[in-house]
Amino acid sequence: MEKVIEIHELNIQPQAGVIGVFSRLNYKPWYAIAEFVDNSTQSFYSHQEELEDHGIYGVNIHIKYDDVNDVLTIVDTAFGMELKDFARAVKIDSPPEDKSGRNEYGMGLKTAASWFGNVWSVRSTQLGSENEYYTEINIPDLRQNNLNFVSIQRTKVDSTRHGTTIIIREITKKIGSPRTKNKITELLKSMYRRDLNNGLVRIEYDGESLYYDDHDCLSFRNRIWRKELKFSFKFDSQIHCVTGFVGILAHGGFGKAGFALFRRNRVVVGGEDFNYKPEEIFGQAQSTIAHKLFGELNLDDFPVNQAKDGFVWDDGLEEVFIEELKSQIKEYIDIAKITNKDREKEEATSKEVSDNVHNQVQNTINRSFGNQQPQQELSIFDMFPHSDESEDSSELSLYKEYQAEQNNLPEEVDDKIREYIIPLDGASKCTMTVQWTKGNASTWIKVDPEEDGSKASIQLNINHPFFKPFSEKEDFKSVLERFALAFALAEIRVKKNANEDGSVSPSAFRNHINEYLRKLTNED
Repeated sequence: MEKVIEIHELNIQPQAGVIGVFSRLNYKPWYAIAEFVDNSTQSFYSHQEELEDHGIYGVNIHIKYDDVNDVLTIVDTAFGMELKDFARAVKIDSPPEDKSGRNEYGMGLKTAASWFGNVWSVRSTQLGSENEYYTEINIPDLRQNNLNFVSIQRTKVDSTRHGTTIIIREITKKIGSPRTKNKITELLKSMYRRDLNNGLVRIEYDGESLYYDDHDCLSFRNRIWRKELKFSFKFDSQIHCVTGFVGILAHGGFGKAGFALFRRNRVVVGGEDFNYKPEEIFGQAQSTIAHKLFGELNLDDFPVNQAKDGFVWDDGLEEVFIEELKSQIKEYIDIAKITNKDREKEEATSKEVSDNVHNQVQNTINRSFGNQQPQQELSIFDMFPHSDESEDSSELSLYKEYQAEQNNLPEEVDDKIREYIIPLDGASKCTMTVQWTKGNASTWIKVDPEEDGSKASIQLNINHPFFKPFSEKEDFKSVLERFALAFALAEIRVKKNANEDGSVSPSAFRNHINEYLRKLTNED
C-alpha cells in the first residue's frame, strides 16, 4: 500500500445529516448505478484525445456486487481526477464548470452512493499525475458526531495509472436477487446501447460483458420499415429539436415496442418494458401498435430531472411533443395497425394474384397475336400530313403535361415482375415488364422504354385513388394490366413515328391504343 503523504480536510457543506436523506430518494437500482457509469463515460469522452495520445482508445467499467458482504464496487479506467475535481465529486452542491455532459448536476456520485449504502469511498488518479486521492464517507459516523468535514488522503503512484474506484459498503438497497440483477443488466445495456455499440465503452456487471442487440425492422410491401426523423417545434418561446428514427418491429413484442428517449446519447426513458408509449400514439396495451411501433428519439434540449430518469415537461411541453411526433409518423402508425394475420394474407395473396394475372394476360397475348404478323402501320406523316396547327398545339400541350406527370415515380415498388413479349410492327417486338406499386403517388402509370422500343418497363400504381376501390380484386388487376400494356405499346408506337421536332399527334396515340385494346381483349 502506498504511503499517505498529505491529508486535506474538505468541508462537504451542509451538515452530514443531509447526506443521510439521500437514502430516501425515489431511485431505482439501475438509475443509481447509471450515475456512476455517467461519470465514468463522461470522464472518458471529455478527455478522449488525451487518452488516445497515450495509446488508450476505450474505457472499461467494472461493476461488481458482493451479496455476501453487501459491497458494491465500481471501477473504471477513464481519465481520473486531480484534487479540484475530486473534491467537487464529494462535496454537496458542487456542479461541474462544464454542464454540457452527462454529469451536469454534479450530484450523481454523492446521491447514488448514499442511496445505496451507509459507507462509501472514492479513490482516483488522473492520467499523467503521480497523485492518487482517497476519501471515505461514513454517514452514520458523520451524523452521530454532527460533522461536515471529511479527509482526503494523497499518495504517490505511478503516472501511468488512471481511473476511479468507488466502493459502497453496508448496502441498504439489496440487489442480489437473480431477477433484480437481470433487470439491472438489461436496462444498463439499453441505457448505454450507443456507448457499447461504438466499441469505445466496455461495461461488465459481475463479470458479464454487456452488449446490446438492435431490433430488426419489418420488411413489408417491398420496403424496410425504418425512417430517420428530424423535426422541431416551438414551445414557450423556445425551439425544441428532435432527431432519431421510427420503425416497425420485425418480431413484435410489448416489451420491445415503444420509444427510447435519449439525452446526450444516453437513454433517459426506455429499455425493455420501460419504453415511452404515450396513449395518444400507442393506444391501449393490447393494441397492435403497442407491440410493433418502436424507435429512438434524441431530446438533447429537453429539461431532465436530477435523477436523469425522466423529463421535466409537465407544463404542457410533453403534450406538444406528442402531437408533433404523431404527425411525423402517421404512416408508420397505420402500418403498425395491420395485424400479423392480415399482413401474411396480403403477402400470400400478392404472389398468388401476381402469378394468376401473369397467366391470364400471357394467354390473351398468345391468342391475340399468335404467329400473325401485325399490319404495317403508316407513318405519322402519312396519316396526318397537314393537320390543323392549333389542334396539334392543344393536343401536344396535353401530351406534354402527361409526360411531365409520368416523371413522378410512384412509391413502394412491388418486387414481383411480370414479363411479356409483344409484336410491335413488322418483325419488331417489345419485351415489356410490369410491376405494381402501392404508393400514394398521383401518377397511375410510368412507362420507361428503351430508345429503339425493343424493351420497356411499366410501373402501375394499383392504389391510385381512381383504382383503389377495385385494387384488391384479381379480375380487375388483370384488366388493368392489359390496359396498361395497350397504353404503353401505343406510346412506344407514336414515339417511333414522331415528327422531326419530336412532337406526336394524340389522335395517333388514340388509334394505336384502340388497336391494342382490341387485341388484348380477354375473350376465350
